[in-house]
Amino acid sequence: MSKHSHAAILSVFSGIVIEHIADLRDALAKLAAPSPSPSDEDLHQFRVTLRRLRSAWVTFAPVLPASFAAEWKPRLRALAASTGPVREWDVLLSDWLPAAQQSLLDGDEAGRAWLGRALAKSKEARNRAWEELRAELASPDVPETLLELERAVAAFHIAGESERHLRFARARAEALRKKLIRRGRHSRRSSAPRLHRARIAAKQWRYLYEGFYPALGAHAAKRYRKHLRKLQDALGEVHDASVSLECVARVLDAPPPLSVVSAFHKRARAARGRAAKGLRWIRSHKAA
Repeated sequence: MSKHSHAAILSVFSGIVIEHIADLRDALAKLAAPSPSPSDEDLHQFRVTLRRLRSAWVTFAPVLPASFAAEWKPRLRALAASTGPVREWDVLLSDWLPAAQQSLLDGDEAGRAWLGRALAKSKEARNRAWEELRAELASPDVPETLLELERAVAAFHIAGESERHLRFARARAEALRKKLIRRGRHSRRSSAPRLHRARIAAKQWRYLYEGFYPALGAHAAKRYRKHLRKLQDALGEVHDASVSLECVARVLDAPPPLSVVSAFHKRARAARGRAAKGLRWIRSHKAA
């Protein structure tokens, strides 16, 4: 890669980061406002935008200065981690616990009683996590972090017309494809943490296609984005099945009945099957 191409691609990265910072500020203003109350959609938007921003460090890794990457990857990881607990409780309350309730037999009083307590305790835990997160987002630390990042990437910007960087874009897509295939091996029996790492690779690849390809002058087929989204969802269910029960069991300080465990595991097995099918498709198709 020539010095000119290196600098030009780094300038594209700068533009992407600045655009995401603007979106984060918009979401942050809604989340930190004393009234009206922020919605779950505002938090979701903040979280998704932050995930997309962090994935830019993966896509543009070959051109990022080592000192810049070493400083900002952990700072953004810490910010993203603060939003995690609310997301986990939301997934439990909106999806996993209600689905488990529907799957129980009519006479399973023990299972229904445990799930009833789980729903109540999960709502309390979610409210506590939300208050902690809202206090953190309302502090001056987050906007100061965004301002520092904006100033840091401004040095990479080059004025002028945009260029096409197809070779770089496709090389990064192929690198993510290989990472996904490696992490997704034996998806029917691999550990949930390993498949969670595969899910992250699928997500980073999809973000490359949806957000960064256009900035690099490239285009990805709609079918590829569709397959990646389905695979990401399936791998996400495997992860959620593993973490969700642990979260609730800790809050209740009581293990779930076998019927509830079985409901979670049955859904996880089905998700592993869909993931295996999606990975077969990925292995048989080159990156777009």
